[in-house]
Formats: sequence, structure tokens, C-alpha cells
Amino acid sequence: MTSTEAAGCTGRRPGRPRDERVDRAIIDATLELFAADGYSALSVEAVAVKAEVSKATIYRRWPGKRELILDALATLNDDFPSLTSGSTKERLLNAMRYMANRDTGSLAGRIMPRMMVYSLTQPDLYAEYFDRVIMPRRRCLQTVLRDGIRSGELRADLDIETATMSIVGPVLLQVHSLGERQPNADLPERLMDILWPGLVAPGQSTAAPGPSVHGAESPPQP
Repeated sequence: MTSTEAAGCTGRRPGRPRDERVDRAIIDATLELFAADGYSALSVEAVAVKAEVSKATIYRRWPGKRELILDALATLNDDFPSLTSGSTKERLLNAMRYMANRDTGSLAGRIMPRMMVYSLTQPDLYAEYFDRVIMPRRRCLQTVLRDGIRSGELRADLDIETATMSIVGPVLLQVHSLGERQPNADLPERLMDILWPGLVAPGQSTAAPGPSVHGAESPPQP
């Protein structure tokens, strides 16, 4: 894996890190207000009040509301797991577990349906969100798949784009179609049972990783 590819799987965003206390307070306030009220109703004034900072403090960091919101949305990837070590199967499962555990009550879970609406009503905003939030995750998964092809774990003729959609799609569909109900904690393992035989190279084991999911303990919820 190249250094560029590895950087895409660390969960970190390019540019200045948002780890300062004031920056974090502003970002958290922006995400909470965006999830609750949406783009049009959100104001820099409201963010300043919620973050307990001045408007001038915000404007020293961001030129306007749009830039603030887009930078805040990009932080939704900050806790994306590092997928730079382990077998291809383990790395894919780590990503799937992360996505499956982001329930509809989380910030990311509350923001996703709003962005689906904006894909129709505010396509420019959604395009920025897609480029800065969705695509980095897809590129990371695609890096894992390409590594698997290079290592001989995955079939050489694997369609990377289709494989990525087959991994991401079922997880997000279940999470966002259950309302307030808790998703099945073992969904990633069950999906891997189905998907892995279609990904694996000839001669490689198609067995599911670890103990059988039937009767196995569910992974802890965050």
C-alpha cells in the first residue's frame, strides 16, 4: 500500500487537525444543530451560542456557514477504523462492524437521512458531502480490496466498484431501515459468510473468520 493509500484508511482528514478545544466545541455544536435543524435553519450565531464562543472566533476559522458545515461533516470520518493491518477479511469486517454500529440515534445516523433529502433539494451541498464523507470511506475499502488482490487473497478479476457496493450497501440499508430498533450486531459476520466466497481467489479458504456466527457472542456496541 502506498503512503497516500494508507493515509486514506486512517480516518484522518487532510489539513489542520481539529483537536483544539475551541475547534472541537464549534464542530460539535455545528453537527448537533445541523442534525436537528438542517442547513437553512442553522446560523453562525446559533453555533456560537451553543459552542459558547464568539462569532468572531468562528469567522477567524471559517469564512462562512457553508465552509463550517462542510468541515464539520468531514469530521464524521474521524473515528473510522484504521484498516492498514490484518488479513483482507479482517480489515473488511472491521469496516463493516463500524458501519453497522452507527445506529440511527447517532449524529451520523441522524445526518444521513437529511443528506439523502439534500441529494434532491440541494445537490451542490450533497455533492460536497459525498466527496468529503462518503468517498473517503469507499476509497479506503477499495484500497483494502486492491491489497487483497495483490496479496493473492482475492480473485484477480474482482470488480472493485461492485464489490465495494456489495459490502457497504446491505449494512447501511439495514441500519437506516430499522427506525429506532437496534440493528443485528452480527450482521457483518452474516454478510461476510455470503460475500466472501465471491471475493476470494481460487484455492483460498472460503470459511468465515473466527467462530461461527451462529451462537457466537455479539460484538460489543460502542
